[in-house]
Amino acid sequence: MAQIRVLDSLVASRIAAGEVIDRPAAIARELIDNAIDAGPTEITVDVRGGGSEYLSVSDNGSGISKEDLPLTVKPHATSKIATLDDLYHLSTMGFRGEALYSIAAVSTLSISSGGWTYTCDNSTEGNLTKGGTERGTVVTSQNLFAQLPARRAFLKRDQSEAQLIRNTFLSKAMPFYQIHFRYYANGALKIDLPVRKTLKDRVLDIMTIDERLIRSEFTYLETKDAVFTIKAVTSLPSLHRSDRSKIKIYVNSRAVEEYSLVQAVSFGYGESLPGGSFPYSVIFIDEDPELVDFNIHPAKKEVKLRNRAAVHHALSSMIADGLPKAIPAIKAEQPELIPAERKTSFQDREFIYERSAPDDRGESVESRRSSYRPAEDARPKNRDWLEKAREISSVKPAIRQSAESKEEVWKPESRKEIRYIGQAFRLFLICEYDGRLYLVDQHAAHERVIFDELRAQKTVQKLLIPIPFEVSPDMDDFLLSHSDVYTQFGIMISRTGDREWSLSALPALARPFEKELIELIGTKAGSDSELESALYAVVACRAAIKAGDEVDAYSAQALLEKVFELENPACPHGRTFIVTLEEEELRKMVGRTK
Repeated sequence: MAQIRVLDSLVASRIAAGEVIDRPAAIARELIDNAIDAGPTEITVDVRGGGSEYLSVSDNGSGISKEDLPLTVKPHATSKIATLDDLYHLSTMGFRGEALYSIAAVSTLSISSGGWTYTCDNSTEGNLTKGGTERGTVVTSQNLFAQLPARRAFLKRDQSEAQLIRNTFLSKAMPFYQIHFRYYANGALKIDLPVRKTLKDRVLDIMTIDERLIRSEFTYLETKDAVFTIKAVTSLPSLHRSDRSKIKIYVNSRAVEEYSLVQAVSFGYGESLPGGSFPYSVIFIDEDPELVDFNIHPAKKEVKLRNRAAVHHALSSMIADGLPKAIPAIKAEQPELIPAERKTSFQDREFIYERSAPDDRGESVESRRSSYRPAEDARPKNRDWLEKAREISSVKPAIRQSAESKEEVWKPESRKEIRYIGQAFRLFLICEYDGRLYLVDQHAAHERVIFDELRAQKTVQKLLIPIPFEVSPDMDDFLLSHSDVYTQFGIMISRTGDREWSLSALPALARPFEKELIELIGTKAGSDSELESALYAVVACRAAIKAGDEVDAYSAQALLEKVFELENPACPHGRTFIVTLEEEELRKMVGRTK
């Protein structure tokens, strides 16, 4: 008896649609891509009922002709490509010809353009009727999965689905600062992103919607190569977080998941960030289409870069070279934060994000909006000492970088005398130097000193018995082509079998930490400089004075003298370990002047 059958076209279309359209946010993603390709100046997204009930995307772009409207829902119908070679010269957001066909297979789809409207109901073609928008295109999806109740049952609550659509909207709007984006939810305008003059403005408009961030704590970086350009809107080292979730990568204006490039951002910050901390970064890579392949995942979330190593290095180097070099300083004056109740971003009223929920004081936004005044207008000119004390104690002292100043904070001169004062909390060494008070993290400072000594020393110790270790297939391939890199660091490794290696020599100062080095060698891949920093950081961290250790005055003085000879006061893991307090700032804090 025959076991193989050809599926009904309706069943086949819905199976195919499931690869592209799995929830309302996927519809928003595909429709916004098509709208961008139409070359508009305005795009509007309208969502009701979490998007499954109603989702519409409209634009004022080039539109669709009457003759082409019925073709839009045909399988693999597209205006973006014509031949196989076109896949390697893509300059559009959409190209597969699957989006509208897939949406029409699982919902009621209507497309309006040029004064005509075409409707398709769950793969049942409708009629082309007169009427609809004259300019641009409006595409509307309604009753998603109405005929597929099993699929509909897997959707989340309307509020959760709407949040996913909102995230997609913001992600798509990020690179296209020349387009005015609007987002409506249940009939109300929630986000309005006008045309901006620079990419940095658009990125910060979006980043400051949900977080109280200071726009001046971000910088714009750019580098160019023969076949690619990299742009970045990234935070200064003084602003960071404990996870990588705010590092976003765009390749040819598409948001992609590419961990190696996220790592490149972290490598670029290197010693500028505390260990375990990550920046706010949005990276835009414009690559030669011939070197990029998006034809991997239906949602185009993944990408293959044929020159990934070159891009990785350029990105990491751009950030490392472009970030300002300075150390934190305590200031008496506090920076203005973005009040949570404000309707716009910091120092910017050109775009809006509506918040209607009450804040933690139980007051709505609207009830306080009229009474809001900028912080500098509301600040009293004269306060008595008690009010000053309350103000200082209620706000955490600001840690600022001198990025806006051309003069670097860290410019010690060896001829100046370092006056050691003492140790605080068995962690900080306190000293006075050139009119400033310095607090130095003893562990991080000693780490850096040992780190530099390790780099300078050339003594190699051979092991009587080589230490074997095993690696993953990927690392095995990496070590085969990069084992000579370790030789210049005084580390001798050799391959003894399939995925089996052995360590036979290492720097003399690293002798007590061979296990840590083996673990790092077996898991770490990267450039020569990245490997060197990671290897020496492991040794320096374990050999340095620990937090909680008592340090005598002689040792503290010797350590401080070495610290003030450093060009960049940051530990190998990235923590800036010095904080300064000028005499003038300290006097301001207690209300005393010279």
